[in-house]
This record gives sequence, C-alpha cells and structure tokens, in this order.
Amino acid sequence: MQKTFQLPELGLKVQLGKFACQADGSVLISSGNTVVLSTVVASKEPKEFMGFFPLTVEYRERSSASGKFPGGYIKREGRLSDIEVLTCRLIDRPIRPLFPSHYFNEVQLLSSVYSADGDSPTGVLAIIGSSLALTISSIPFLGPIGAVQAFKVDGKWKFNLGYNGSFALDSEITIAGTKDGICMVEGYCNNLSEHELIDLMFESHEQIKKQIDWQLEIQKEVGKEKAPIEELINWDEWNKKVKDFLPTNFVDVFFVGTRLERKLAVTKLRYDLIENFSKNIEDKHITKSLLLYIFDSLLKEVLPEKISKKGIRTDGRRLDQIRSISSETAILPCAHGSAVFRRGETQALASLTLGTCQDAQKVDVLVGDVIEKNFMLHYNFPPFATGEIRMMRGVGRREIGHGYLAENSFRNVLPPREQFPYTIRSVVDILESNGSSSMATVCATTMALLDGGVPIKDMVSGIAMGLLKDNGGDFHVLTDILGMEDSFGLMDFKITGTENGIMSVQMDIKEKAGLNREILEKALEQAKIARLSILNEMKKVMTVPRPKLSDLAPRVVLFKIDSERIGSVIGPAGRTIKEIIAQTGTKIDIEDDGSVMVYSKDVEPAKVAEKWIKILAGDIEIGSIFHGIVRRIVDFGIFVELIPGKDGLIHVSKIAKGKQRDIDKICKVGTPLKVKVLSFDRESGRINLESEELK
Repeated sequence: MQKTFQLPELGLKVQLGKFACQADGSVLISSGNTVVLSTVVASKEPKEFMGFFPLTVEYRERSSASGKFPGGYIKREGRLSDIEVLTCRLIDRPIRPLFPSHYFNEVQLLSSVYSADGDSPTGVLAIIGSSLALTISSIPFLGPIGAVQAFKVDGKWKFNLGYNGSFALDSEITIAGTKDGICMVEGYCNNLSEHELIDLMFESHEQIKKQIDWQLEIQKEVGKEKAPIEELINWDEWNKKVKDFLPTNFVDVFFVGTRLERKLAVTKLRYDLIENFSKNIEDKHITKSLLLYIFDSLLKEVLPEKISKKGIRTDGRRLDQIRSISSETAILPCAHGSAVFRRGETQALASLTLGTCQDAQKVDVLVGDVIEKNFMLHYNFPPFATGEIRMMRGVGRREIGHGYLAENSFRNVLPPREQFPYTIRSVVDILESNGSSSMATVCATTMALLDGGVPIKDMVSGIAMGLLKDNGGDFHVLTDILGMEDSFGLMDFKITGTENGIMSVQMDIKEKAGLNREILEKALEQAKIARLSILNEMKKVMTVPRPKLSDLAPRVVLFKIDSERIGSVIGPAGRTIKEIIAQTGTKIDIEDDGSVMVYSKDVEPAKVAEKWIKILAGDIEIGSIFHGIVRRIVDFGIFVELIPGKDGLIHVSKIAKGKQRDIDKICKVGTPLKVKVLSFDRESGRINLESEELK
C-alpha cells in the first residue's frame, strides 16, 4: 500500500509503502526539499535479557543530501560527527521510555538525511519520522511523540527555522512530547527567565499535539495491529516471590551516609537474592539478570514512597537541599587556567588552554559553510570516577552529549573575538561521580575561565533536578540529585545559568503521562534557588577574571589594516608572511576585513611583527626608526631593506658629500644600517629615508 499524508499547517508530508518495505516501519518524511527516511526493525523474538531494553538509535547525514563531498582524504562517510551523535540522543531520549516495561526485543531505529535544503531542521524530522515508523508498525510502542525546534528572533520565538537561520541566534531549544505533556527539552539560551521557558514549552506542546493527532490518523488508516508481548517469565508470580523474600523494611539499608555504603548495601541484598533463588536459576526458570531487573523495579516502587514519607533522602538531605560545595583554582601549574569543583561526592577537574585563531575547530555542517568554533569543552568520564573497571575506548555518546550541554552554557557569556582573540579549550575530567557530573563540569569550567583571565560576561553554575511520585500520585521535586535518584526517579532536569537567567537546559521525563505546568514551575523555582546558592559558594573563591593571563599563554597584538593591502602583506605564494613569521617567531592570523592578530610567547616579537605588517600595508609613521639592511647601492642612493619585502631609499642628496665618494666602503651590501623615515608616498609605496651615520 503506497500512500501519502500531509499536514499542510506544519508543512509536513510523509510517504508510506514506497521505500524500505522490508522494515517493520518505514517513513519518508519531508518538509520543503528536506527529506529524511526513518525506519524501524525489531527482532522477532526477545533476546536473552541483558539488564536493559536493547534499543539502538542511529542518525546519519549524507553529504550528497546538500550536494557536497565528505571532507578529508576519504570521500566516504565514516564515524558519526558530533552533530549526528547529538541528534541520535535527541531521538533516543523521548522515545526510549515509551516502550512497555516487559518488552525486550531488540529494536533499531535508523534515520538518514537524503536531501537537505537548509530551511527545515533535519533532527526534528528524524524524531517525528522515527515516532511515526514505530506507530504504524506492529512493534509495541506507547507513543507517538512530536517535536519542534524553537529559535528566538528579535525577541520572539519562532519554530523550525532550519540551518540557514539558526547559527547566528543566541537561543535554540528542541522540545519533544507526548499528547499528555512534554518529555524532552534540550538547548541553549541567553538569560532566559523561568516563566518564559515554561510558556515556550507549552506553546510548543500545541504544535506537538497536532503532530501526534496526525500520526494517530495515519496509524488508523494503515490499520496494523500491535504484536503481543512475549512474556519471558510470569511477572506477577516472580514479583511476588521477590517481594516475599525481601524484608519489609529492606529499603532502610539505603539510608546511609556515603555512596560506597549504599553500594555495599545493595550488593549484599542482590547477592542474598541470587543465592536464595540459585536453584531456580540453575533450573532455568529465571535468569540472574531478570531476577535483578525485578529487584530494581521493586526498588523504584518502594524507595520513592519511603523518601516521600520521611521527607529525607538516602544521604540524609532534605528534598530541596544541596550537598556541600567547594572549589579551588590554579592547581595545575602548566595549564593556562585550572580549577577543581566538588559537590558532595561529585568532583570535576577543569584544565584551560588558550590558543590562536588557527587552533579553532572547523566543523563541516550538512548545509552552509564550514563553521569555526573558538570555544570547545571536552568532557571525560574515566571508570575510576565510580570505582569501576571498564575498557577505555573512544569518546562515547554520553561524553559528547554532556560536553555539549556544558559548552552551550557559555555560548552567550564568552567575550567577542575582537575583545579576546583566543581559541579557548576546557578539558574536564570527572574524578569522582555520584550525580550530575555535567553540572559540576559547568561550575569547574567557570572557575577555570576566571583563573585563566578570560573576561567572561558573567559566572555560570548548574544544577540537576529530579522527581519522585508516591503511591498517592503526588509528585515531589528533588534538588541536586544523586546517581541513584536519577535511576529510580521520573525526571532528570539539568539547568545552567547566571544570576540573571537560564543559559542551557536539558530535561528528560520518564513519566509517560507527562508533567503539568505546576510541577515544572516548582522544579524551575527550586532550581533557580539552588543555582544561585551554588554561584554564591563559587564567588567565595573568585568573582572576576584574573587581570593577567598565564605566563605560559600566548600574547596577542590586535590591530587592523586596509583590507585592500592584505595581498601585499601575504606576498606571492605567501612568501612575505612566511618570512615575517620565521624571523619573528610569531603566529599571524589575517581576517578578510583586515583584522590582524599576532601571537607570540612574548610581547616584543609581536610588536616587531606588527610594525612590519603595518609597513607592508602602507601604514608607516613619519620619523619611525628602523634597523635595516643595505641591499643595493646605486648612483642615486642606497636601498635599505626595512623589513622582508619592503625597501626604502636614502637619496644621494641625503648623504654627506664627503662620504658619497667612498660610499661602497662605508656601507657594504648586507650590513645593518639604522635609518629614519622622512616621507612616504601611499600611491607609489615609495619610502624616503635618512641615516645619521651618512650625514
């Protein structure tokens, strides 16, 4: 059955039954000339349970979609770019919680961009396409979901502008949700108020509901029934067995001081549980992983209720209480700036490096020109941070996602390039983790930027909020969540900001019915109080950037020349600029508008290079003194090289008559000569000189 469905109001069109027909669900979704193919395939039988739902999400951008070749030597798409990884996460996070809790078949979602005109956000199309592919398939799915991308333009929010309108903006937020509520938010902004963020979420939800109604209409017309879930075990029977085995007050062992003590308590309970049912495991009535899954599911039911009743969390804190905070700067002597930030049992070490504009990262985007990133934040999570052992491979999706969340927090507080012409890199290693290491990353980077003398507009801090639901259906917001609270809670809401507003946000909701406005407002209000409290603690250590850069950081001289004279500075095949760089030991960047940045270890070589460049660009001060080199002696005077590629003339009339006869003996070619600029003709570029030694 080949069918086309349209939602003209939102500019969406899908084709079914024409492409990838052997997939369980296949959707070719388009908006304008942007086309994305989303497919889903599920294994016919559940895999042996591994302790988690085996869902994999892939998103690929084909260079051919925008008429480009892949960059680099290999002209074939290779490993995922950071943009592709981040989009994979945007698809995964709202969809993963919407599968039945006892469905364990392997599922793979794949979205490929085959055409991109730059006017529609491909990530949003991939989210909607993935949702629809699941919705029309026989795979059990509790969706559908919808998504929008919001951009702030001239003080007003606009939706789904695409690549062409997004990169110059200071606010971009992606929002996904079910029919009942918002389930995912991700993006950056510029001192956004809590009230405006809430309004944006629910304004976006109106569009999302239209997308969902449209998907449900398509599902009804396709008419494919959902496959029954193959039960691995009798869940009711085994839930009762596990519950009967565990002591009534078994969750009390979790209410101890440290993460290690709680971990030991959980390990003991799990060991006893497995020992008790070892005969059933041997007889293959149940597997060890399924038994532990039931235990964890029971824990998610009982522990939130216990915390709600006590009003005290497992580490003894109140629901709205932040753990103890400390920070320290200048701890790495060879870094250009450094800081360590600790919040409870989470510790982040930030190392700052300042480089030249040549160190900027070039990002090849699907549509548009190559982007240069002058600020990078790289997040690392080694296994020892949680007392574990695991293979150290390449950077994972989680590390990329957390790094970008923290990086976006600084997008609107960093100084402009004209004020601070450096490339900035912050590398954050998580040395210890028990909840919200990404927010500790933000705080550590803020302190490292101040320590490095970077003139940021404001300090940024971050906090992670959680949510519990008791047996009566009431919700309880948690401030500064632990790792355990993240796993059994219903929300992971990360918010960063300054004293004036929100700078970035990432929210994941596991509550399938979504959350109402009142709960979200309460979470944001508690987050604001916590964020400001953390900022106050950070300010006890440092409040303003250091007035002087590290002695190890490069020095920069910034000035401007006539853009029409850039060619004279660069010289044929770059020969002139290369010689200046070689002789002064500097690094030089020249922009198309004539902005020049000269970097060096010390200021003096940079000043020399500045002087040379200005001469080549025709900016010569009368009376300037140069230590030149005699290059040619002719009948009418002496040509002296002031700088590589630029000579001046000492006319014979400026040489004493008594010295003119023996000029070859007094001034030998290749010898130094101190000269002074008498005049300069901008049109011809002629420089007239004199020398005290020849008077």
